[in-house]
Amino acid sequence: MKSNYKNLKYLVFILPLLFISLNAQDEAVEGGEAVSPLAGFSIGLASTPGLVSGETFTDIPVGFSVVLTTPYGISLENAFDFTFSVVFGQYSGNFEGADFSPSILGVGGNLTIKDFIFAEGHLSNIGAGLGMRGFAGVSSGFIMEKLKKSDLNLPFNLLVGGEGFISSEMVEGSNPSFWGGLGVRLDYNF
Repeated sequence: MKSNYKNLKYLVFILPLLFISLNAQDEAVEGGEAVSPLAGFSIGLASTPGLVSGETFTDIPVGFSVVLTTPYGISLENAFDFTFSVVFGQYSGNFEGADFSPSILGVGGNLTIKDFIFAEGHLSNIGAGLGMRGFAGVSSGFIMEKLKKSDLNLPFNLLVGGEGFISSEMVEGSNPSFWGGLGVRLDYNF
């Protein structure tokens, strides 16, 4: 019997929207200056050179992920920050000469400790099934915060760590599988 996750994938995106009201940046003016409506959002582009993969792949997938991080979440004085985010991406895979391209679309969150250590997870539609994307490592956020206080005011953050993907079905009718590798992401903070 084949499992049908097609309708469940929509719940993955709708349910978190019901809980996004904890730490929104609602003020339009801060310190007498107008604040951009995008303030607090960031967008990042990640590339993951694969190192390991499951049975579904002959060659380890290569591709990219784009992560949109929101300002909504919980913050404890920059010691601990949790924000909601969404991810989408495209990877190319190969199994014994047959090419396929698992795509990723998911919702989840980012946990950052002291602007240095981060972990994020996204419940995702990966390939043809439900799965999970994880990314954890170190961030250049603490360096960028110091540069923001200087005259440079750079809005970038570099994240380096391990990134992994697991899915219940990479292609229609296939077995559960995974891949992972070293992830490098550059975020632009609005």
